[in-house]
Amino acid sequence: MRFHIIGIGGAGMSAIAQLLLAGGHDVTGSDSSADWPLAKLVAQAGGTVVGNFDRRNVGGADVVIRSSAYKESHPEVVAAREAGIPVWRRQDAWAFLARGKKVVAVAGTHGKTTTTGLVFSALRAGGLDPSLLCGGELVDLGANAYSGSGEHLVIEADEYDRAFLSLSPVVAVVTNVDHDHVDVFPKRADVEAAFHEFARRIAPGGRLIACADDTGSAALASWTRRELDAVWTSTYGTDEAAEWRILRLGLEPRSTTFELVSPKGEATRLELQLLGTHNARNAAAAVAAADSCSVAPSVAAAGIGAFAGTKRRLETLGTSGGVRVVDDYAHHPAEIRATIEAARATTTGRLIAVFQPHTPSRLAAFLSDFAAALRLADGAIVVETFSSAREASDEGQGARELARLAGAFYAATNFKAARRVADIAQSGDLVLVLGAGDVREAGQKALALLGEAAASR
Repeated sequence: MRFHIIGIGGAGMSAIAQLLLAGGHDVTGSDSSADWPLAKLVAQAGGTVVGNFDRRNVGGADVVIRSSAYKESHPEVVAAREAGIPVWRRQDAWAFLARGKKVVAVAGTHGKTTTTGLVFSALRAGGLDPSLLCGGELVDLGANAYSGSGEHLVIEADEYDRAFLSLSPVVAVVTNVDHDHVDVFPKRADVEAAFHEFARRIAPGGRLIACADDTGSAALASWTRRELDAVWTSTYGTDEAAEWRILRLGLEPRSTTFELVSPKGEATRLELQLLGTHNARNAAAAVAAADSCSVAPSVAAAGIGAFAGTKRRLETLGTSGGVRVVDDYAHHPAEIRATIEAARATTTGRLIAVFQPHTPSRLAAFLSDFAAALRLADGAIVVETFSSAREASDEGQGARELARLAGAFYAATNFKAARRVADIAQSGDLVLVLGAGDVREAGQKALALLGEAAASR
């Protein structure tokens, strides 16, 4: 079959494209640019990528798949409908790729990408050779998708647009249940209802693995035990009630160590290349998921220990003039807090946060929480809200107000943010670049400016 993908440079759509290509299908795709890094991965895998949207792009396609960012009014969607070509959403493509597979789905408001990579690494260590659909590029793999020879598919099960309801997993991990994506879930109760429905879709005899440390996830586990007799439920975390219990947690500048005690009382020591308490929880979830797939905890731990992480998750971009610049995808107040906490352990200098909000609706809904999270840094810069296809711009109102509330500097562009970093950062400082948009560019430009300043001294 020939598939045409609208928004092929996005994390989710590019992963779908790679698995379709690996399955022997022809894939074309369009995006606002053909130079997006993940679009290039698709091209390298044999897909045809064009850097513009045009009605003619869908010609000859058997199926058109649209990103959740693009609606029915998109010109390529309109052209496909007029031509009688089926139009799938992301979740329809997931269901197609999951046919005949034992799905291991990693869901949760935060931490999905890293946990998905950890589960994938744990299963590979056990010799299962699973396939992968991930929302971020794994450093070890150099890609965000993989076509394995085994019967398992490890998938990052995103709740946005309720996409995860297309799956029927044999193992479902829920890292947390928090209020986000207010354009889809106006109230917290809407998010909770979606996760209840996700749990209902676990295959009979399947397992839910939920974080005991998160109020929302723990509540989901209790509800599942009460309401779903056909689902086995396990919990993990530092909480005393967790069945997979994290003990003796050590947070080091370059690693995280802990002991994980199984429901049977057996202890396994883990040493991660990843930082922070949140990643200890993610690793514990991966061990529990691997155990559900008959991979021994000690074997899973070895695979997890070798995992080098995913791009844009506490990724060091470089050091210049004694200032280290780290890039992270955090775009929700809870994620910003966790990332700042983890980064603190790696420096004795000041921590300067550079944050770019992602979607005006999220910023408006959690404005005070964002401000409180940014005040945890020693200094903060707020870059203008990322302009995406999902939502119209708020013309700078939200970002300026966030900067005011957080006591931060407002930067209209990534370059102005980089200039501010170069002006205030001193040797020994850590600059933490945060956001789901293109704010990584601010970190890269800051490194160049800091290098120029150091060379001129």
